[in-house]
Amino acid sequence: MLIGRIILQALIIALPFVVFGLYLYATRSAEEAGRRKWPIQLLFVIGLALTTIVWFAAILMEPRERDVCTEPARFESGVLIPARTYPCERKPEDVGVPSSRRGTAPADAPD
Repeated sequence: MLIGRIILQALIIALPFVVFGLYLYATRSAEEAGRRKWPIQLLFVIGLALTTIVWFAAILMEPRERDVCTEPARFESGVLIPARTYPCERKPEDVGVPSSRRGTAPADAPD
């Protein structure tokens, strides 16, 4: 799995160089044949399309389960606490509220 990610990253990094090489090859062969060069706008659109496709492919390949949240790995007091998954609690009223303040009434709320 890690090798696949490394290869994907290498391809993403190499893609602009490959496209630029194709551009140089195409313009050189077009000049020799007496045709017009490729317009830079077309190359921009092709690059944007390829980037968007790779972005969506990466999103779709990411493992994900419905109603399962993930807490990333972190360091606390010099100790690595591994990542964990847990069932998500769906409470719309808690959206955007830090977890330390959930379930408590605001300070200015009447009792």
